[in-house]
Amino acid sequence: MLWAILSDIHGRVDRLARVLADAAEAGVTCFLSLGDVGGVGPLDMLADIGARCVFGNWEASGLRGMAQPYRGWVARWHAHYREDGLWAGHASPVWPAGLEITQVVDFLRRHDLRWMDLFPSLCHSETARWEAFAELEATQASVFFHGHTHVQEAWHWQSDGALTRIAGPAFTLADMGDRYLVGVGSVGMPHDGRGACYVLYEDEARVVEWRRV
Repeated sequence: MLWAILSDIHGRVDRLARVLADAAEAGVTCFLSLGDVGGVGPLDMLADIGARCVFGNWEASGLRGMAQPYRGWVARWHAHYREDGLWAGHASPVWPAGLEITQVVDFLRRHDLRWMDLFPSLCHSETARWEAFAELEATQASVFFHGHTHVQEAWHWQSDGALTRIAGPAFTLADMGDRYLVGVGSVGMPHDGRGACYVLYEDEARVVEWRRV
């Protein structure tokens, strides 16, 4: 199955249209959005293609003010999407058990936490990266795809303990004992160059390809 995994659209329907056209030309069969959609235009486009969606900090913070029917749909999104060979979320695989989007704002207030405590940057926080790798190790998951950082990069923790950074344009997931954190970049506001960014993932061949259109 060929996936298009995208994130951080931030309302840019023009950029999302470019990504969807490129993905269709590549033969994508499934779309997965990792949050921070940023507007009703992109929400309509994601609904039209039947995209699977998880929520980001934009959806969690703005859910109560979101107009229907969007609020009802987004309220059903989860923090993570997971099936055989694919695990993805907005920021990190580390997430409080059972915490749903409708509870996030109250959870932060009750525990005196900041948004970055729930949505850390795996690009900038070494601590958050190692906590994420520990979660992959504990669950025996080989790869986690994320947005939030607006950067296309991957971190590879090898079974022998070596840690390397990968910056594309494509790579194949190695031994099942290795762990990967893959940043898919941002459709709407990339921090690492020009173009609308996303990832193609072929789950049987375990090939990751960064795209910029």
